Amino acid sequence: MTEQLVLDFPSRPAFGRSNFWVAPCNQEAIAWIDKYPEWPMHALLIYGEAGSGKTHLASIFSETKIAAKDLKEDFIPDQEKIVVENLEELQDEKALFHLFNRVQEKQGGLLLTSRYVPQFQLPDLQSRIGMIPKAEIQMPDEDTIVSVCAKMFADKQAIVEPSVLTYIATHISRSFEAVSEVVNAVDTLSLSKGRRITIYLVKEVIDNLSRPGGVDA
Repeated sequence: MTEQLVLDFPSRPAFGRSNFWVAPCNQEAIAWIDKYPEWPMHALLIYGEAGSGKTHLASIFSETKIAAKDLKEDFIPDQEKIVVENLEELQDEKALFHLFNRVQEKQGGLLLTSRYVPQFQLPDLQSRIGMIPKAEIQMPDEDTIVSVCAKMFADKQAIVEPSVLTYIATHISRSFEAVSEVVNAVDTLSLSKGRRITIYLVKEVIDNLSRPGGVDA
């Protein structure tokens, strides 16, 4: 069979509140987002592994986002709510400390995301991080993996049978990062070969990703 050209059209992930799948692994985090502005402090830290849904939560909270590695001392937010992503990559601790103060002065909200709870050298900043509420996005269960797979395929406008979703959930590591890797690879192979997304095709993808040099799914 002749392979089809896969055009690099971006998929359109749905980042709205109604598209966020609430499960035991993330219900604390989304509860904090929904509770704003009734936070005990003006800042919140959400942490969890890559692909766990932090970006989705950040997008629900605010359209104004900045990568921690790009944060500078002279940064002045022009919105009430702001997100600083990937806090573990922060390079300028004073910049984040000043941002804490500026957001507080404006009586706004500051959402921080990270893969883990970071430790800082600047005492005042470490004190702030220690005081604010924190919510961990934990490892998802099998039902959550199935639901995330379904959402990711839907974002790509791909039709997938429930049995295929269950097969994926029971044959990959239980992480959102693994789900993303497999769904993207399955979609690409399906389009390039002009094949339906079946258990056989998914098995082929998972086997390929598990080989040396691939991604252990």
